[in-house]
Amino acid sequence: MHDVIVVGAGPVGCYLAAETARAGLDVALIDRKNGASDAPICTGIIGSEAFGRFDLPLDTVVNGIKDVRFFAPSGESIAFQPPETQAYVVDRTRFDKVLHDRARSLGATARTGLACSGVSFHPSHVAVETNRGEIHARLLVLASGHSPGLISGLQLGRAPSLFQGVQCEVAIDEHVETEIYVGNGVAPASFAWVVGLGNGAARVGLTAKRNAGALLEKFLNTPSLGPRIRSRGPIRRKPIPFGALGKTYADRLMVVGEAAGQVKTTTHGGIYFGLIGARHAAETALDAFRENDFSAGMLCRYDQRWREELEGEISRGMLLRSLFSRLSDRRIDGLFKLVHQDGIMGIIHRKARFDWHDELISSLMEHAFFPRFFGKRTRKTGSAVATA
Repeated sequence: MHDVIVVGAGPVGCYLAAETARAGLDVALIDRKNGASDAPICTGIIGSEAFGRFDLPLDTVVNGIKDVRFFAPSGESIAFQPPETQAYVVDRTRFDKVLHDRARSLGATARTGLACSGVSFHPSHVAVETNRGEIHARLLVLASGHSPGLISGLQLGRAPSLFQGVQCEVAIDEHVETEIYVGNGVAPASFAWVVGLGNGAARVGLTAKRNAGALLEKFLNTPSLGPRIRSRGPIRRKPIPFGALGKTYADRLMVVGEAAGQVKTTTHGGIYFGLIGARHAAETALDAFRENDFSAGMLCRYDQRWREELEGEISRGMLLRSLFSRLSDRRIDGLFKLVHQDGIMGIIHRKARFDWHDELISSLMEHAFFPRFFGKRTRKTGSAVATA
């Protein structure tokens, strides 16, 4: 009988296991994967703010992100050149290993190759069914990434939507800036990216609601990118939740990270928001053990805490993506032209933050260009914007 079982040994699960073990709890950290042989599918971009807030390992960084160039369907581009590095690209295999080792060093029992196939709840504990038998704990935290089969039986709802994320690593010429491409011929309602790793390598990928693999094959062979690629690795893919679960707790249970939909709806980045969720889950777990109360009435504190910090960002990003998805390529080209007018670029430079987009989106929606361009009237209602 453990105090806590954490299912999923990615960054979010490892951080949560480390924090609860640090407080003296008996923590079991389990994962279906077998270490580095099953490398994460991720661009590995983490905002600089997260490194200080969560003491993340800087020695896993392979490159920094400062200047970003955005490309319209027409090929016209806009450069965003902030004064400081905005984010870092990490070696995800090394990054995850450091956090995994940290959890173990603080006392968590880590077991790989242990797949969770089901959960049952009892008055005194929760039982986790695995491929090697049952294990028990007083509290269960699911940090298992997108796992609809596991979540569906827990009556917590589901993410409102899903995107397909696809990516491959390439050897590339003439790559300095991070490049973002938008347009319905590249990634409908979304975007594609080229992110440098240093030494002539880059990660190239995109997200889309459907046909993501075919879209990436097409993107890799575009005139602007194809001639620069010397070689490429295989395309890898994963589903990404878009929007949060309706409920992220129950008796003896909390759900964190991608499993909970704690993902930036503007960029699909999940590490930082997942770590924020994990911190609130760890704090709530310690409250539960201090008060010896593992009921949903106690664990709802976790849901309230993380939503207070993140739900506005998630909701506003979903609204922006919904508006953007309606634009034709001609309208997107027009939007790029507008950015250079009426002080819009000044707003972007003043308000843009790598991980927090709510303030920037609000400022743009309040600018005169917004109703002219989108044909919408907007009004603020708390942390959300209603459109009419």
